[in-house]
Amino acid sequence: MADEKPLKENPDAQFRFAMSDDGMKLGVNRYFPATGGRKPSVDLIREQVAEAGVRLPVDEDAARRVVEAIHDGRPFTGIALVRGIPPGEPQHGALIALGDLDYPVFPQDRFARYREPRSARPGETIDGTPIPTKHDFKPEDIQVTVGDNVDWDPTTESYVSRVWGMARLKGGVITVDPIPRITEDEIAVMGTVHHRDFQGNPVTPSKLEKEIRDMGVVIDIDPDRLEARIEQASKTGAPLFDQVIVQGVHPIPGRDGWLEYLVSTREDAGTEDESGRMDFRNRGAHPMVRPGQSIARYHHPTPGEGGIDIYGKTIPAHAGRELHIHLGENVTLLDDGVTYQSKGEGVAVMERNQLSVTSCLEIPGNVDFNSGNVRLEYGSVKIKGSIQAGFSVSAPLHVIVEGSIESSSVRAGGMVSVSGGILMPEGGSVIAGSEVSANYTVNANIQAGGDVTIANEISNSIIRAKGKLVAVSGKGIIHGGHIITGKGVLVNEIGSELGIKTVVQVDIDHPEDESLRAQRAKMTQAIRKIDEALGTDPPEVILMRTPEAKRRAVAEVLTHRRTLARRRRAITDQIHKLIDARQRRLSGVSITARRVIHPGVIVKFGKMGRQFGKQAGPSTLFWDTRNWSIGIK
Repeated sequence: MADEKPLKENPDAQFRFAMSDDGMKLGVNRYFPATGGRKPSVDLIREQVAEAGVRLPVDEDAARRVVEAIHDGRPFTGIALVRGIPPGEPQHGALIALGDLDYPVFPQDRFARYREPRSARPGETIDGTPIPTKHDFKPEDIQVTVGDNVDWDPTTESYVSRVWGMARLKGGVITVDPIPRITEDEIAVMGTVHHRDFQGNPVTPSKLEKEIRDMGVVIDIDPDRLEARIEQASKTGAPLFDQVIVQGVHPIPGRDGWLEYLVSTREDAGTEDESGRMDFRNRGAHPMVRPGQSIARYHHPTPGEGGIDIYGKTIPAHAGRELHIHLGENVTLLDDGVTYQSKGEGVAVMERNQLSVTSCLEIPGNVDFNSGNVRLEYGSVKIKGSIQAGFSVSAPLHVIVEGSIESSSVRAGGMVSVSGGILMPEGGSVIAGSEVSANYTVNANIQAGGDVTIANEISNSIIRAKGKLVAVSGKGIIHGGHIITGKGVLVNEIGSELGIKTVVQVDIDHPEDESLRAQRAKMTQAIRKIDEALGTDPPEVILMRTPEAKRRAVAEVLTHRRTLARRRRAITDQIHKLIDARQRRLSGVSITARRVIHPGVIVKFGKMGRQFGKQAGPSTLFWDTRNWSIGIK
């Protein structure tokens, strides 16, 4: 573009301008110093641009840089004084995230902005040529409803979080789902730990602690623990789910009253030899006692220790329950009220809370070809060695084995006590009228009328106990097999890291259940056949429409139907009583693993089952009578 006035007629400094090929930039390409008139200035540039016919505004900062460059003798070309107006493409209304919402937001964070719909707007070049848009459509708006934990800021047209959480837009509702959650017992705060927030700022222990304090938590928060979790999330680049952020103290229930044996007991696991293997023969004396010998001491229950919840409140502990011990044969209680003494020679036995000293036959070695099968018509038997495969032992009272039971048949009217293991790779069984105890089991088949106590491993075994299964004094591990008890399970570990199928079940069925239901079904079917033949009208109506010759026979059938209906109602009432009995039995029964439950474990209460798909820590499973399901705590 050229100035219309000749240089000799204008003493002011003169600028010559050039426009880019696309018409969107205008700059100075030549400059003529003043000849007595005005020197270079922003105002002079603005005036001469207007005289050149340009209607668009001059960038004053760019003009100032041109003046400074002329003054300093520096190049001034390439500085855009005026820019064209680019076309504005149409846009739908939208919600624009102000960061990466795969990461958390915190209170007062503006995490999303509303963008209004915008119609198409043509542009304009320096010389006034219009520039059309590439697209031309009618923009549409969006409808967004403010949901939980979100505020709308009309000043900045943005959405602001009220809490520490994850922002979500679903179904047109924008919400922030809180990350921290308080456990039902109010002892811990759980949540997901991230190493950064949605804007890329690092998450720090102090930032999380502030949010926890704002929830009303008053107990101490471990910053080192939080720092470790944050560092772990940073190293892996992934959030850590279900983390304990702060935890109070669980109450410790009091220990139930218990009996301490003052003689060698079946709980001794043997000694370790030089090679590190267990020598199950070196166990000391089995509890054979003599007259006047103190055999046990009772310890009263303890009150327990209270816990503290996250609000600093004390959680009372349940006190232990008394163990009521009844005196059996050949046992007396001394004046101190806790020490039990033998009045005769025999074996100290605790059966159904009755402490006795009973007579016993002793086998000095193994049960093998030297002794033959052992069959007693009275009393108990104590075997100093093992029961070899293929042999059998039976006693009306107790069977005590200082060695092991190997693929043999053992039956006792009372307890079966095994210092070693029960190994049955080639079959066999142990059937006891009361409790069974052993150091470990492999492929065992055990039935007990009372508790089953195993010190170490229970491997691929089938155990059915009317009492409780306890395995806590040693390794206390169940892996593989099927455990069925009537009063619950207390062990250290269930299953294995290999995911071996392991079933642990509380059996609450009454034996007459199926028989009663079958009887009721049979009666229902008989009543239905009568109704199909005679109809369901009242008896007098049926008899009135019946021919006189058949009326007597029909009356007998109707009488039989009334008898069936009464019996069916009685059976239904009996079934309901059995159901109530099951619920009472279930209320105090639990399955507890003190350390871990592995994947592949199936826990059942009756026919209701729960399978573990991932590892669980210390857990107690119980029957939730309110929700009719298996609960866990």
